[in-house]
Amino acid sequence: MSLRPAVLSDTADLSRLHTASFDDGWTHDDFATWLSRVEAMAVIGGEREAVAFGLALAAGADAELLTIATDPDGRRAGWGRQIFHALDAEALNRGLERWVLEVARNNLPAIGLYKSAGFVEIGVRKAYYRTRDGRVDALVMSRKVGPVSGHKGA
Repeated sequence: MSLRPAVLSDTADLSRLHTASFDDGWTHDDFATWLSRVEAMAVIGGEREAVAFGLALAAGADAELLTIATDPDGRRAGWGRQIFHALDAEALNRGLERWVLEVARNNLPAIGLYKSAGFVEIGVRKAYYRTRDGRVDALVMSRKVGPVSGHKGA
C-alpha cells in the first residue's frame, strides 16, 4: 500500500473520495481550506490513483480525526487502517496526546475500525449528522496517540 502526505494538488481526488463515501461530501474548496492550515495532517493512498485518504487537525494536545474515506471499490482492503497508522505516527511526531473524533452511529464499518484501534466512546451528539433520511447521532470517541496495547492497529 502506497501512502504519502496529501497536498493542495490532491484536492480534486479528496473531494471525489469524500463525496463517494458520505451524503454531504466536501468540495475541492473545502479541502483546499483544510490542507492550507498548519494544523492539518493529511495522508492519501493508492497505487496509480487515489483510493483512500485521511484528514486530521492538531488542536492543542489533541489530534482531531476529521475524516477517513475510501473509494467504494477499495473498501475492506485495509486502507482505513493504514491511513490511520500514518496519521497516528504524525500525531505522535507532533507530540499530540489524545485522538478525538465523531462518527455517525450508523457507520458500522468506521466504528469497527476505530474500536479495533483502541478508541472508546466518550459521548453522543444527538442528531449531529444530516443524512438523506433525516439526522443521525454522532458517537464521540477517543484514545491516546501512539501504540495502544491489546488492540490491532495503531
